[in-house]
Amino acid sequence: METYSHLVDELALELAWSLWGELGVRGVVRGRHGQWSIDPEPLIAFTARIGDLDPRLRDESMDWYIEYERYISRARLKSTVQRADPTTQQAFGTYAATLTDHTRGSWPRGTRPQRYERSARSSLVSLTKPNLIRLRLRALFGVAARAEIVHAFIAQPYAQISGAEMAKLTGYTKRNVTEELDRLEVAGLLEVAAPTNQFLYRLHDPTALMTFVGRRPKWFPNWEPTFRVVIALLDGARRGDGKSSNVQAIELEKLVSELEPDLRDARMPPPPSDRSRSGRAEELQRWAVQVMTRLAKGRGWPALNPADSPEARRRA
Repeated sequence: METYSHLVDELALELAWSLWGELGVRGVVRGRHGQWSIDPEPLIAFTARIGDLDPRLRDESMDWYIEYERYISRARLKSTVQRADPTTQQAFGTYAATLTDHTRGSWPRGTRPQRYERSARSSLVSLTKPNLIRLRLRALFGVAARAEIVHAFIAQPYAQISGAEMAKLTGYTKRNVTEELDRLEVAGLLEVAAPTNQFLYRLHDPTALMTFVGRRPKWFPNWEPTFRVVIALLDGARRGDGKSSNVQAIELEKLVSELEPDLRDARMPPPPSDRSRSGRAEELQRWAVQVMTRLAKGRGWPALNPADSPEARRRA
């Protein structure tokens, strides 16, 4: 009988393989996230973290990085790892040290490299696919904050966004983001939305931008908190192996409480109410498997499409 922890492990790997497959990594899981905007830096950090579950996945992801490093922001990847948990940081140290042996430059967090031989099988044929919107924008606007700012507005074409919120959305510093917002306003792409105690920016002409950048995907996950939730569920499932149902229930309740900020930022379906789960581990495990399954199979939910929210439709 398949255990809860084994099922969560398999779903996490299925998710990672599918996302890398969309990026051009040769694997057995492909075609499930064609309408999901893929964010490579959090995916790289996540893959380093779960690499021991499938060394081939880790190796193939490094092969892709070496081939297409020009599309990756080292600054953004470093900041993503800095915000990660200590175990992810440690796992990335080995990953980074291995990349240092095969790429230009070095990584400050690099530790001991692992044995690795390139397969050279990754193939990123075209950036016109909807799910590669981030890479397409980097090819157009450069691998820097500007591309991520444009991505945030493509996800929410009618939004009004402050510099502080944009920094959180993009993974760049507030100072860097504010400078780029000002430049994009001067260039006519953005305009100041309303006179308040902070500047709020919005697109000057959403239709023109959409026409220029090409097809957008349907789903825009916030991948960094999403992967943090997945990692927490993985760790929690392993800790619960062999423990009584009561102990598992207590630990899962604590875990869900700790995950509330990331669940909110990731716009993920919440767990069942306190009354319906009644302290039973099975209810929270069922919720975790359902969420992981939707992620792994590429089955989105409405909150992942901020442009389709009722407020966005009213603004349109």
